[in-house]
Amino acid sequence: MVRKKNKGLSSDDIAIWKQVADGVKPLSPRKIIPKPIKTTKNLRATTPITQPPIQPFHIGEKVVESIKGSGPDFREAPAKTSPNMDKRNFQRLMKGKMEIEATLDLHGMTYDQAQKRITMFIRQSHVAGLRMILVITGKGRTHGVDEFNRPKGGVLRQSLPDWLRSPALNHLVLQVTPAQQRHGGTGAWYVYLRRIR
Repeated sequence: MVRKKNKGLSSDDIAIWKQVADGVKPLSPRKIIPKPIKTTKNLRATTPITQPPIQPFHIGEKVVESIKGSGPDFREAPAKTSPNMDKRNFQRLMKGKMEIEATLDLHGMTYDQAQKRITMFIRQSHVAGLRMILVITGKGRTHGVDEFNRPKGGVLRQSLPDWLRSPALNHLVLQVTPAQQRHGGTGAWYVYLRRIR
């Protein structure tokens, strides 16, 4: 059966529609008045805030002496306890007396290569049930000092703690501390992994 295309309303349809539309009353628009918000505090300031006057000055009038060493000192003493480990094991870790079960040397790697390698190494070590690993980042090249008078350099060394705190690895790592001199000193880290649960 082929349907005919409707090219509009017929005159009968139009007449019926007018009868229906004439009998319709518009809905009465009710205005909704919001209730006032009751507050217990006065939101307006009771006393005006006065700004101290700006003292006149000339550029170059006061010369500031060197601010070297005025920033915070980030060379903090090693912690004596850890919230993640019992005191005895933490002391053994800090003194480098725990048996190192695996070592990863990142020398010669780029930033991206080192980040991928450390992620893979930590995951593999955790699956293998290893707890104590040594990651050698190297000290890096020193390029002067930063704004807090700390030596710059060692991109991998500075980045390793951030990588280990990332969501991909932080659930596997229990503690990270700088290594003792005999294990690489400032160019290496002890990484103590969590047990497999």
